[in-house]
Amino acid sequence: MNITGTTINGYFLNAFIDSGGFGAVYKAEKDGKTYAIKIFREDYVLKEFRQRGDKNRIQREITILKTVNHPYLIKYVDDFTLISQSIPSIFLVMEFAEGRTLREILDTQGPFEEQQALNIFSKILYGTQHLHNIRGDDEDKGIIHRDLHPKNIIIDVAGHIKIIDYGLSKIIDYSSITKTGDILGFPPYMSPEQITDSKNIDKRSDLYTLGVVLYEMLTGKFPYEFSNFPELVDRIKNQPPTPPRIHRPSISNRLENIILKLLEKELYQRFTKIEMLVHSIKQDEIKLTEKEYDISPKFYSILWNEKGILEEYLKSNKSPLNVILPAHHQFQQKWMFQLDRMGIFHKMVDPSTIRLAYGTYTNTKGLTKLPYAPSNFQVITPSYLQNYKKQKQYVEAVLSEQLKLGADALLSPFHYTHNTTVLPLSQRNPVAEWFDLDMKLLKESIDYRNEKAPDKEIYAGICLNGESLNDPLNKRTVLNHFSAFECDGYLFFVDGIERDTSQATLYNYLDTLIKLQASTGKPVIAVRINIGLGLGILCTGVSAFSMGTSRFESFTENLYKEPSEPYNLYERYYFPNLLSTIAIERKNPTKLAAINDTVGPCQCSYCKGKSVIEVIKNHNSKLHFLHMVNKELQNIIDLPDLKSRLNYFLERIDTAKKTYRQLTGVFTSQDSTYLNNWEKVFNDLLRRN
Repeated sequence: MNITGTTINGYFLNAFIDSGGFGAVYKAEKDGKTYAIKIFREDYVLKEFRQRGDKNRIQREITILKTVNHPYLIKYVDDFTLISQSIPSIFLVMEFAEGRTLREILDTQGPFEEQQALNIFSKILYGTQHLHNIRGDDEDKGIIHRDLHPKNIIIDVAGHIKIIDYGLSKIIDYSSITKTGDILGFPPYMSPEQITDSKNIDKRSDLYTLGVVLYEMLTGKFPYEFSNFPELVDRIKNQPPTPPRIHRPSISNRLENIILKLLEKELYQRFTKIEMLVHSIKQDEIKLTEKEYDISPKFYSILWNEKGILEEYLKSNKSPLNVILPAHHQFQQKWMFQLDRMGIFHKMVDPSTIRLAYGTYTNTKGLTKLPYAPSNFQVITPSYLQNYKKQKQYVEAVLSEQLKLGADALLSPFHYTHNTTVLPLSQRNPVAEWFDLDMKLLKESIDYRNEKAPDKEIYAGICLNGESLNDPLNKRTVLNHFSAFECDGYLFFVDGIERDTSQATLYNYLDTLIKLQASTGKPVIAVRINIGLGLGILCTGVSAFSMGTSRFESFTENLYKEPSEPYNLYERYYFPNLLSTIAIERKNPTKLAAINDTVGPCQCSYCKGKSVIEVIKNHNSKLHFLHMVNKELQNIIDLPDLKSRLNYFLERIDTAKKTYRQLTGVFTSQDSTYLNNWEKVFNDLLRRN
């Protein structure tokens, strides 16, 4: 129904402008000012936004949109609802923007020259950036446009722009206003995830759309050729885009790379936010983060009872040490938390929150004393922390404790996603509940850091089952979610990553670490990894690995489900030529003697000239370990590039296999099978690079 010439709420509608998928737009006058009014029926709004009373989310959403004030964004100035023929309609009043849409300009003038396109595109970026940084109606900052395309960008004769219709696609129920088979809106600009699930997207969906807009501004074409809607959907979701220089060779290679990064299928492979895109357009490099992170190879020692060992080691080794301190050890190992912070130690505090999800924590000294430990014999569960106030209190307690203990970098509270002590009930997915809880706790942790300790870096704790990464969907979920956070790095605890881990699980574990660090530019630390595999991880380019000082070589859930770790009569001694630590009986180190007889004793300053009884003493074996791991670390640092490092590790594997063959009287053929798995996986990684 055309209502041109009528006055509604003081607005005289003097011209019809356009009609779109969910409403009509009129030009209107009021008090001598010109406006545009978008009108859409309330029954076109999603049900959850149409609730009455205090829960009227549509009104809250529009109120937020009306707070937007930016020179490149149209301003919403008024709204009201009128009933016509018993059907409520929402009138959204906005300032009137003179000019033509980018769609009209492209259709009449064709593509822009590169610099002209970038001049306009930079303004689109700044407008979208402002939207993304606004506090929205949900827990996250930012308004996602969701419908950013040339028809929603108005340009006047002076080159000024206005972005319109931002935020509206969030509240519209498209299924109520389309016929079966209709193509709704502007599908060529939709991201792969928006096609799959338009309600659950993040800001990186807008970044994809911006890539399509820039592609079209430069080439006059879409990234995909298609003749029908199903073909377009398949190409957006599954096919690589046509490189823009195919259509226009004059486009610079740097700009083409930026566009192709924006058009990546996976969210984690795109820019994480507008600021990174702005920098990359201005500079001669693609920027992943706002600051440069140190991702050089590092080893983190998980400390327990090594005070004397560290004191002796530091007498002759002055290079900084990276350490991880379990928070609950503060009560019986106070010395650890008094370590000199003046450049000698870089300290992280593991908050021990994983352990609080198991009933055995009440039997473990120190855990019950933590200020965030549950009371009355409770354990941490998603239901225990389901209230946002309790989540906030938990995060504040965990992070303030780390600050009190002198942590140089903070670590978000995290838990084992695949916790097996919580039995699934009907209509529940415990894994998803734990994952969602840790996502929420990470968001709260970043907000806490920003407010209370802005000078500190904050790392995301990630703890899950290794075999779950064999499922490509699970791997993508981990990468897409964690890459979106504005944290400074990641600690990866993965159950089942041991010396004898299967090739498939090992490959997908390494692939996840590599992709997360490469896509974010932030350090990834692989936690509780045996030294041989840890060195291999460093050779893949991943920043760091951690283990105890010749102990704590893997993470398994049973460590926390069982009341205590069993005492054993063995010491673990590191043999570089075997790429492994080997259990040696303390009182009868015949295995150490037999290995030394064949390959020769260690000549490090802590072993040279000592009997096997002296070498295997706890104090000495740990000094040997610290010396050797740092020597190994330097060898890797000195290698010039990734290919050299992978080849170096494959050579080390070959040496270890030859050494095992020399020691048939000490080891069985099964003892070295892990090296075959490593060799196949790392050869594949070498071919990939």
